[in-house]
Amino acid sequence: MSDDGPRGFTPALPDRAEGGRLGGAPPRAIEDHPLLETHRYLLTLPAGCAEWAADVEVSVLLRNGFSIADDDVTYPEMAMRALVHPSSPRGDRSDLGWPGLRSAALSELDGADETPALVRTGAQPVLIQNEPGYAAAVLADGHRFLFQIDEDGWPVDGPLEDVIEEYLWGYGSVYFYGTPGTDGQVRDVHAGFLDF
Repeated sequence: MSDDGPRGFTPALPDRAEGGRLGGAPPRAIEDHPLLETHRYLLTLPAGCAEWAADVEVSVLLRNGFSIADDDVTYPEMAMRALVHPSSPRGDRSDLGWPGLRSAALSELDGADETPALVRTGAQPVLIQNEPGYAAAVLADGHRFLFQIDEDGWPVDGPLEDVIEEYLWGYGSVYFYGTPGTDGQVRDVHAGFLDF
């Protein structure tokens, strides 16, 4: 099990069917979830990525046709959603993945690696505009920061430079929050805000 120290994850090859992964078909465990009628799969954080996810995976989805100019970019009605689920291999429904997002592994960065992380876990978010007030509404509901997806972490060269056709939220970062239960595990994850 992980401690809650910062950890970073980046797209990597070869792709994998289990653990941390990006694009392609969503995990089999969520293929039939009603949210996939309106949203598309982006990525899965592996079980053990943080203390609050010791025995579960977290998959992130984005509403079909999303644009940062849309109305659903403030908590609690954000277009970005997360599902907590048991560890599960990729399913067969690649049509449920985000268009233009290539399938790849999501691998943990070595602490000495200076590659920007696409996904960061930890006790504190890394803010772009240094405006902690953006999190006021989600914090007021009793949640704490869990992880962020930061578009500075998309690869810009090498074999994965074309992993995404276009930035999803204006070269920004989305911050996810939740409340651990008495056992320390989080069962619901909420997108808190978008910063760019």
